[in-house]
Amino acid sequence: MVKKTWWIAWLLATSLLILSVSPVFAATSTLGFKIWPAKTTTEVNKVWTITFNSPLLSTSVNSNTVYVTDSKQIKVATTSKLSSDGLSVTVTPSGAYTAGDYHLYITNGLTSWANIQLSEMIIVPFTVTVPTSYLASVNLVVTVTDDFKAVYPNDLSGFLMLEGKSGNRLGSSTKDLVTGKYTFNIYADDDYSLNLLSVNNGVMNTRTIKLPTIKLPVIKIPTTGTTTTTKPTVKTANLVISTEAGVGGGKSGAIGGSIIPEKWGVPVKVSNATMTWTTATDIDGKFKVYLPTGSYQLDINSNGSQYKKHRYKLTVTAGQMASPLGAVNVEEPINKLGLELEPPVVDIGLGELSGIIATTKEIHGSVNKDATVNIYDTVPLTPVLITSVKPDINGNFVAKLPSALIGKKLQIKVIDSAENVYILNMASVIS
Repeated sequence: MVKKTWWIAWLLATSLLILSVSPVFAATSTLGFKIWPAKTTTEVNKVWTITFNSPLLSTSVNSNTVYVTDSKQIKVATTSKLSSDGLSVTVTPSGAYTAGDYHLYITNGLTSWANIQLSEMIIVPFTVTVPTSYLASVNLVVTVTDDFKAVYPNDLSGFLMLEGKSGNRLGSSTKDLVTGKYTFNIYADDDYSLNLLSVNNGVMNTRTIKLPTIKLPVIKIPTTGTTTTTKPTVKTANLVISTEAGVGGGKSGAIGGSIIPEKWGVPVKVSNATMTWTTATDIDGKFKVYLPTGSYQLDINSNGSQYKKHRYKLTVTAGQMASPLGAVNVEEPINKLGLELEPPVVDIGLGELSGIIATTKEIHGSVNKDATVNIYDTVPLTPVLITSVKPDINGNFVAKLPSALIGKKLQIKVIDSAENVYILNMASVIS
């Protein structure tokens, strides 16, 4: 605990003017006192230390010369103690302070060994703010094993960390390679994910597991003001690393494939509701991810924004590898995602929409079956969605428009299941 310290000078001149103060009203009067700047403390058992530059007479240190009053100027029970060298006085409350305003009085009843009184009397206002609770930390203990439930060897062959939505990043504070346990000390509420970064086949791989939201427990502070020590709350999580040996042993499965043209470093992501694996194609344009059995979404990026991203739904079976049918063309043009409009509404090229007038009630057309057609008004600074429609089993759609189109400027945005986008905009506002 850091104690406040004040230096109070003694005037040793023989011509010292001695201030008088009535002993009857000393506890409640501010007459003749200099008021110092107010202090604030959260310590309910706050001990004040007052340091002097000349030794004091021990007989001058008592509850009438140094004391504390509450907001009603009623004395608070304290003990004043002089240090062995006579140069400092500590003022300790007999019981914990409650939240509120107080005053520390230092009077000229204090005298030095030379029998000289304090040159000025001082009042130090202070406020005690007592929190009702505080947040305890959380220790997250992560047990890492392979798909045979054996402790994962070689210190993960990578780097394990926690990452929160707010940007918090934490490495493990301790790790036990014998038991496979990694401990993370958490001091902030957040939605954390557990990330394992490693390098395989010359590409970076990340395995991510979403964790339940971590909220630090609220610890109530005893009203007596006694200090308590609370152990961190312990939470646990498991990270199972699927391996090639696990696939061969019927414990895990895999998702893999290849792209054309063959290219190193094209991003690949495999995910489900709680886990994500990210990797990239190797120098031969191939990729492979080992993972538990179950249903997954495979996303393969493209070689550029003008090309289509690809998305697949795959089921992983123990001992087998699921793959897209054939190599994935990462230079397949987005084109129009199958969008064809029926006149008088037309796509006149270069992303421009035409043929819509104030009396237009519907837009008819066709689109890829996995796409959604969204129509916006782009006059507002933030475009407003007017309607959204999906095609039927044949890829045909009818988008119904509101009766009042005057003053609107329409945009047709088509988004497919892989989040590829094709956009048409009107050149001017409908009049």
